[in-house]
Amino acid sequence: MTEPAYRGLPLLTQTAYARLLDLLLTTEAGDPASDATMVSKTIRGRRYWYAQRQEQGKKVQRYIGPETVEVTALIERWRRSRSDAASRAELIAMARAGGAYLVSAAEADVLTRLAPVFRIGGVLVGSHAFAVLGNMLGVRWLDAMVRTEDVDIAHDHRIAVALARDGEPVDIRRDLGDALPKFSVLNPTEPATSFRVRGAEVEVEILTPLVGKERKRPIQIGALGAAATPLRFLDYLIEETQPGAVLGGSGVLVNVPRPGRFAFHKLIVASRRSRGILGVTKAPKDRAQASALLRVLLAELPGEITIAWKELSSRGRAWVSAATSSLARLDEDLVTQLRHLGVKA
Repeated sequence: MTEPAYRGLPLLTQTAYARLLDLLLTTEAGDPASDATMVSKTIRGRRYWYAQRQEQGKKVQRYIGPETVEVTALIERWRRSRSDAASRAELIAMARAGGAYLVSAAEADVLTRLAPVFRIGGVLVGSHAFAVLGNMLGVRWLDAMVRTEDVDIAHDHRIAVALARDGEPVDIRRDLGDALPKFSVLNPTEPATSFRVRGAEVEVEILTPLVGKERKRPIQIGALGAAATPLRFLDYLIEETQPGAVLGGSGVLVNVPRPGRFAFHKLIVASRRSRGILGVTKAPKDRAQASALLRVLLAELPGEITIAWKELSSRGRAWVSAATSSLARLDEDLVTQLRHLGVKA
């Protein structure tokens, strides 16, 4: 019998995660007793929120996130000066005892160092984001589905400068402790888009959406102090995000994609994997993550699926074809349930 792809977490564990996320959000926004204020910017038709304060005579803004139900609720809680006395370490211990997924100490350290990137709109993607989504949805994935040594960070280069303006300067390589850049063997003169963290078996990869003409050359993102690998279809994944908590260390506040978009993007990525050894290895994992996430959403949040599918479908035939070629390879019962929600394979 095949081992289930996930198991549900106890209610107390889910509550510990929710309280941790709330505490991280409130802490990131600033102490309610301080002189911080909430301000917003409208960029490319969307509203983004920041916590702003004066530090040493200079206006400093910390990125909170795009205007969503969750961020709006955070702002309202902040304005009511709501606080939580429980420590983050205690909440993480509670979540771990209840079976939630924790990252390693090395991964927690690296993600903590990357906190400035998340403050200016960076989005955690890949298997680490999948793990965060599992804790957020109250499930524990099979360890094989989340195991990875890579930390993938995405940022839309088209809005990076606007989001970072008046914020804290970011230099990824410096913040990672003078990490070792990994240059392309085929094009060694191009800027590095990934870094190996000294003293840790963790590699950080920087990604950005590829919109328009095809290109392989990295795109420089001045706001991050680094270049990023441009990827087609990535804009769909990171266009709608939500705050999430990484369990490890003292907890790390990150931005993660919406779960419905994450699932369909994984199907798209699986269909575009090369036929080489790496593609053959990674495509099944992409489909497994998408399948598990879709099953959880069918049971708990079917609306996430319909919203994500409608947005994908609005982008044209190429997008739908890329997703459905992988969708057709999922379990028949899952595909049948998705059809009832309007997802056509």
